[in-house]
Amino acid sequence: MKILIADDHMIVRKGLSQVLNAQEDMCVVAEAADGAEAFIKLEAQSVDIVLLDISMPPGENGLYTAKRMKEAYPKIKIVMLTMYDERQYMEEAISYGIEGFVVKSEPNEQLIQALRTVMNGGRYYTGVNEADLSHLPHSDDEDQCYETLTKREKELLPLIALGYSNKEIASQLFLSVKTIEVHKTNIRKKLAINHYPELLRYCVKHHLIEF
Repeated sequence: MKILIADDHMIVRKGLSQVLNAQEDMCVVAEAADGAEAFIKLEAQSVDIVLLDISMPPGENGLYTAKRMKEAYPKIKIVMLTMYDERQYMEEAISYGIEGFVVKSEPNEQLIQALRTVMNGGRYYTGVNEADLSHLPHSDDEDQCYETLTKREKELLPLIALGYSNKEIASQLFLSVKTIEVHKTNIRKKLAINHYPELLRYCVKHHLIEF
């Protein structure tokens, strides 16, 4: 299986790569330090599974990155890595269709098992068996307006919340400043948000960004 590792700590990425590359059926084909870089690598490289850290500050939250990946690449399988086994995050990951959720304190053997389980079409969540997964409630998006955003608007939302200027966003996404202004107007209308502090609170509340 071809694996992409996304984690903001280089030493973690290198350690995971060494462990996984030692397996006959696994090969780490790419690494990324954040969600944006992970997307670039997915566009350039054939990948079966993304091993994605849930926390990669500052910037886009790992769960939000996973959600966008599922929308853009439905066939890609994702295993989340986290320091915490909080039920809220598990339920949110399940609602996004994420196949795996592994706590970093687990031994390497558990991570390897999780990747093989997911690759074979199953799901692996630390401390939860397959039968119990079906009984976990899915997180409900408190604001269904988010789903009315286009793919591009969802891409822009965290950048706007993080305070990037129209010019900076335009340069990063190879768009015109006028196009960015139009997208920002549409986002505010769809989310019914008129002021920057409200937008920032919305993004933090829904785990779209972290600091």
